[in-house]
Amino acid sequence: MRKGIIFFLVVLVAVFAGMQLYLQIPEVQEKVASYIEEDFREDNIYSDLETLAQRLDEEILNGSDSFTVYLKDMDVNEINQINSSLNGIYGSGETYQQMGTVGEQYKKVRITIQRTINYYVLKAYMDGDAIPDEEKKAQRLYQSVKKVLDSINLSELSDYAKEVAIHDYLVAHCKYSENTDQATDSDIYRAYGALVDGDAVCNGYAEAMQLLLMCAGLNTRFVVGTADGIDHAWNMVELDGNWYHVDTTWDDPLPDQGEDVLHPYFNVTDEIMSANHEWKKEDYPQADHMEYNYYVRNQDYFTDFESYKTKAYQVMISHGNQRYEAVIENYTESEEAMQFIFQGNNRYSSINWQSFGDGNYHVLVLNAQ
Repeated sequence: MRKGIIFFLVVLVAVFAGMQLYLQIPEVQEKVASYIEEDFREDNIYSDLETLAQRLDEEILNGSDSFTVYLKDMDVNEINQINSSLNGIYGSGETYQQMGTVGEQYKKVRITIQRTINYYVLKAYMDGDAIPDEEKKAQRLYQSVKKVLDSINLSELSDYAKEVAIHDYLVAHCKYSENTDQATDSDIYRAYGALVDGDAVCNGYAEAMQLLLMCAGLNTRFVVGTADGIDHAWNMVELDGNWYHVDTTWDDPLPDQGEDVLHPYFNVTDEIMSANHEWKKEDYPQADHMEYNYYVRNQDYFTDFESYKTKAYQVMISHGNQRYEAVIENYTESEEAMQFIFQGNNRYSSINWQSFGDGNYHVLVLNAQ
């Protein structure tokens, strides 16, 4: 009997020693963990903050309150910076907590989410979700969004026409705020400021444009970077499989001109935008088409000044318009060159013009009185 017990103990010790050896091999640890941790899988392991931020964006739009990931070759404290990699339109990371480890390489972390009022508006408009009673600002913003989109009559418009209508409404009804010394969480930095108060800075313009475009069913991106060396935000929109830049802030002239809307930065390429804007191009889709540029679509894009003169004279003199905007490649401003508008007519007493852009892309806006 004692021999049997001794033999059993020897076998048990051997099995236990084998298990220790098995668990000391990293590859085996991962296999063991995969049976223990249901969410421990390759697509839930992150090694850089930007990729993790993209996941956070997805979870926000999916309506998650929290989610769990595994970090490899990342310090947990790096998550402190995750919101700086987000556009923050619909929400952000609120808290994070390390829940444990898997082997020596992987840290299990739970991230909780804080939603913005834009999230509630988007879900209410797109999915019919009720906005919580306590979210009064979200309810007011929803009414503003609905008013804009109802006035556009989305069902009868192409995606390009929807974009034009949204762009023109925003530029006409919002003015660039002079209250830029307010706190960074002020409404002027949000879609609420642009659409409810009619007063915003670039971030508010871009948030409003993003929210309206998404509610209208367009694929769009919120872009952060600089313009003339100053922090700036604008949008990108996808039409027929190609991406374009659109900057509503820079299309809103200063001082504010009310409903006079410009389009110099409506659906332009990376090359045109790069003349005065900078952004991390690797983080965004490439924009290299001009098919849906505002001036191309309206046949107001000219390669020479003579062709421009013919169209401008027709629009301003023959049709009696007081305003005309067009692109002229390689145009050099000249007061003498613009005198053609007065030839053979006494319709206008004065004319002034604004110019935007550089090099091949030069927008000229005529205003007559």
